[in-house]
This record gives sequence, C-alpha cells and structure tokens, in this order.
Amino acid sequence: MRLPATLLFVTALASMARAELPTPEALELAMLGNIKEHGFNPDPRINEGLGGLWINWRTGPRPLLVNFNGSGEPDGAKVDPPRHDDLTDLRYLHNLFNWKHQHPADTSFDDEIKRYDAIVKHELRNARNERGWIYDELIHMARLSGDAFFRDTARRQAEYFATKQYREDVGCVFKTSKDDKAGHYRVDLALEIGCALVQAGWEFQQPDWSAKGGRIVSFVYDHAYLAEHHLFLAQMAGVLLPDGTANPNEPIYRAKVKHYLTNGGNVRFGGVGQTALSLLHCYIVTKDPVWLDRANDLLEPLTADKNSLGLWDKEHGGYFTGVEFSGPDFQKPGKPRLLDKSKECGRQFHMLQAFHVASQFTGGKYRPMVDAMRRVLLEKAWFAPGQGVFYECEPDWSPRKAKSGAVCDWVTTEAMGCSMMALFALTDPDPW
Repeated sequence: MRLPATLLFVTALASMARAELPTPEALELAMLGNIKEHGFNPDPRINEGLGGLWINWRTGPRPLLVNFNGSGEPDGAKVDPPRHDDLTDLRYLHNLFNWKHQHPADTSFDDEIKRYDAIVKHELRNARNERGWIYDELIHMARLSGDAFFRDTARRQAEYFATKQYREDVGCVFKTSKDDKAGHYRVDLALEIGCALVQAGWEFQQPDWSAKGGRIVSFVYDHAYLAEHHLFLAQMAGVLLPDGTANPNEPIYRAKVKHYLTNGGNVRFGGVGQTALSLLHCYIVTKDPVWLDRANDLLEPLTADKNSLGLWDKEHGGYFTGVEFSGPDFQKPGKPRLLDKSKECGRQFHMLQAFHVASQFTGGKYRPMVDAMRRVLLEKAWFAPGQGVFYECEPDWSPRKAKSGAVCDWVTTEAMGCSMMALFALTDPDPW
C-alpha cells in the first residue's frame, strides 16, 4: 500500500537524519514539494499571464533568489523577455501525472496539476516543436492522465514532423537558410524525430510515417554514427552537395554566433540516454529486435565494466560531461578527448531510465548499472540543502563556481525534471 505524501515526507526526513539514503519516492516527493513551493513564476509576460516555472532558484533565502545566469547573479526584473523554458513546464506536469498515477488517493498536488495543465496546453497549442522526444512525452502523459488532448497533440506533432520537417529528397530532417543552403542538423533531434515517426505510424495507423521515420534513422546512422566508438556526433553540416544529392561525408558543424561557439564535435552526455530511450520505445511499439539491438549497441560500451570511452567516473560515480571529436568531418572525426572537468547533474539520469527499460528486455543485463546510477542519484546528485539537483557540478558532485566566484548552489527545474523521470520509471512497473 502507498504511504500518504505527508508520511512519506516525514519518513524521508527521518532517514536523512539517520544518514540513510532516501528512497526514490522520498526524493520524488521532496522535489515536487520544492517546485510547488518555490517554482512558480507569475510574471504576466509568460504564457499570456498564465506564468510558468523559474529556470532555477537558491532554496532558503528570503526573498527567494531565482533565475541565476552564467555570471552567478539573478537575472533581475529588468530582463525582457524573462528567461523561461517551456520544456521544464512539460516535464513538471509529466512528473505530476506520474505521481498521481502511482499515488491516486493523494490530493497534495491536484491544484498544481490543474495549474500546469493549463500552462502546458497553452504552450502546446501549435504542436510545432523540433524535438522528437516530445512525442514520447505526450504519448506517456496521455496514458497516465487519460486526457485525449495529449494523444491528439502527439498525433499533430508527428504530422508536423512528417509533412513540414521531413525532406523527401534525401530522407532526413535538417535546416537551411540563405547563408547555409547545404543545411545542418542536430543529430540527436533528427534521430528522435525518426523514432517518433516510427512509433506514431504504428500508433495512428499511418505506415507512411513509419517509413519516413525509418529513413531518417537510417540516414543519421549512415552520416553521423561513429561505429568504432558506439556514439553519435552532436551536429552535422553540409547535408547537400551542390547537385542537391546527399553528402556522404558531412562536415562536423561548427559556428560562432556572437560570443557563443557551437561545436558539433562536442558530444554532451546528457542526450545519449534520451536517444537510447527513443530507440527502446520503438522496440516496445514495433517489437522489431533491430531497435533493441541499436539501443544495446549504444548502452553496453557505456557500462561501468566496459567504459570504452572512460565516460563513467570510477572514483566518484556517474558520467562526465562528454567527449570531443576535433576532426573535420564524419569520415575523419579524430580521436575522442574526454571532457572530464564537469558533469551534467540531471540530464545524465536519462541513462538510468534507459538502463532500467533496456534491462527489462535483456534478462536483467543492465541491472548493475541501474543499481549504480540509482545510488549515484540518491547519494551524490541529490543536493539535500536545496531539495533538488544542480544543472552542472564538479566531477566530485560538489557545486561549480561561476566566473564571478559565486558558488552555483541553486537547483534547476530541468535537472530535477530529468531526475524525477528516472526515479518514477524505477517505481512504475510500466517499462515505458
């Protein structure tokens, strides 16, 4: 029998006082409670007055300090438009649905569900997102909530992928402009769009969508997957040759906009687990073993035992930020250089969710990694004083310092959202 939310919270506090690891449920509750208490930004400029979540905040100070930027200072009221991330609202509502699904008798977050249901529906009204994993979120939210809006929106999102983003001439999705007629794309987003279309074709009886999704996935594997390293490059350029055909050897995308350099050879690890989940979801829907094989091909070299790229931190646990490929193109990417000076605290737990799902279809193959990552989340990533998770941290999981010297000890809605998704997966028998 599920414990009431208040009793779970008291139990969590008692276990922390005894220096015991909190349970996944206790952390879910603590983060949901923290966001409920501190997370809402009522700024009337956001969502036409509906508001939304803060990017981050430092728990404890009165008044609350929120939306810290890269300099280590809060944005302040003069920042216009205010910084806001629709995706954090989506994840928060998804996690509220997860909690309600697993604790149907608990009414603690019913008002939050009502508030963010309106916010997220407002944000999704156009169904024009460029992230394929949005489809996975919407389909699962529909199943958890029973609300047909999310299934209908998932369908409209898939239709947008298939009719507005898909390029029939080469069988992929990419962007062009007057200054970049050859095109470029983010590899993880393209792959996840392909996976979303594969799933949506089965879900909505649209075989043409599945065919297009399969072509996209094959294209990405042929142009951005480094088989030797079992890893995708981050961003590719030069998709089209001058004659309009697909370039078999795409350059790695690198561009400087203002003071920010985008380096498509920098593979940040946070997105790897999300990519693996998209492949696993295709397997769950289609039952085609090729999808499970692809997910295994990504995941197995990243276990603590294999650790072929050194991404798993043997000393402190968890994954380093990523690796850098400094070469010019797909065929000559260069040797990977480990980016081990920091860690993404929340997004890396997509890997925990991916290992958990994959383990259920491989006879428990990844159970040791599930246990290891679960312990890292509960023991290392969880920042008890802030009742949340940092966006980024030092290799030993301590808070980073901004250029100003400020200690970056604020928790972020993105990191908490990703961490909760993994925790809820562990406490739900549904492998999705």
